[in-house]
Amino acid sequence: MKITDIKVNQLRSFMSEGNDAFVGAGGRLIVRVYTDEGITGIAEGSRGLDVFRAYLDSMIKPLLVGENPLQPRQIWEKLSLGTGQQATRIPPQIAGAIDICCWDIMGKAAGLPVYAMLGGAHRTEIPLYWSRGNGWRKSPGEMLEEVQEGYEKGFRAFKIRMDWRDYRQDSNPRNDFEIFRAVREWLPDDVPVGFDANNGYSVPTAIQQGRKLEELGVAHFEEPLPQYDLRGLRQVVEALDCAISTGEQETSAWRFRDLIDLSNPDILQPDILNVGGLSEIVRVYEMAVSDNKVIMPHSPNVGVNSVASLHAYSTVTNAVRPHEFSEEFTGPAERVASLFVDPIIPENGVIKLPDRPGFGLEFDEAELERAIIA
Repeated sequence: MKITDIKVNQLRSFMSEGNDAFVGAGGRLIVRVYTDEGITGIAEGSRGLDVFRAYLDSMIKPLLVGENPLQPRQIWEKLSLGTGQQATRIPPQIAGAIDICCWDIMGKAAGLPVYAMLGGAHRTEIPLYWSRGNGWRKSPGEMLEEVQEGYEKGFRAFKIRMDWRDYRQDSNPRNDFEIFRAVREWLPDDVPVGFDANNGYSVPTAIQQGRKLEELGVAHFEEPLPQYDLRGLRQVVEALDCAISTGEQETSAWRFRDLIDLSNPDILQPDILNVGGLSEIVRVYEMAVSDNKVIMPHSPNVGVNSVASLHAYSTVTNAVRPHEFSEEFTGPAERVASLFVDPIIPENGVIKLPDRPGFGLEFDEAELERAIIA
């Protein structure tokens, strides 16, 4: 089998209300790797259409057209490490999309779901937690309404995100806490709620906030500090009793090695695209198992990459926490589902992975063409 072409397209947004599911611009990127045997691997991309196409046309296609897609780790190394004749060093989010496509092709060629290619699933029904953000510009009541929406949909685990980022340090921790309090007090005691500062606190503020969150029973305290402050994160981890989680912005297994050694967080949260694809997230999971670390992936968006993340997550025996899920960046799951012949969307807060080949997803070509804007 050989790669014959690679394409990336931008879709219309699914966010708008109305009769047309594809109203508006600014939607996601869809990546497809084609082969001479008629099998197509699919994934989602990032970094922007123009940037992705520049890498694709100038570097990736010359390297990969004619190569065997059934060797995803070799392809990952060629793109990410420059193990071929060119020192490529493709950004992990772009190399990761190609890697995800190749794993999809491999499963489809073998007639097996990707989780079987990874050694088999420990479970194929995985609970999700409802993730809602932009807390920095919301009142407690506004965030509570969005959490209540998730509860009505059947979700029984939650996370609220402040979305501060590292350049808005300690902007409004008091309102952040009041948002968490409103949500925690409304939900039943047996429903876990995580809190994500999104890199927004200094060390002393993170410790003070964490102690208050602990009193209310926070399920996990995510990204309390800027992602580069590994020494500071260790101070927070050692000062608090609640679970500290981080890792969605790390771009390789080597970065996770350093994160564990220098910061020792309780929960690792690799993002399947940011870390460089399925090949690399599996390495992170193997490291987490050997270090006895809890894993809880970051890949919330409805669509291919989330399903790919779930395939990998399903194979880890001690991965018992819910997987992230959000409709904020994609629009309602039911609208996104129109792109696929047999969509995979949650029911009552649970995703069930099918035993179909690859990731179990095929585009409805007519709907996809209707959605493509570039």
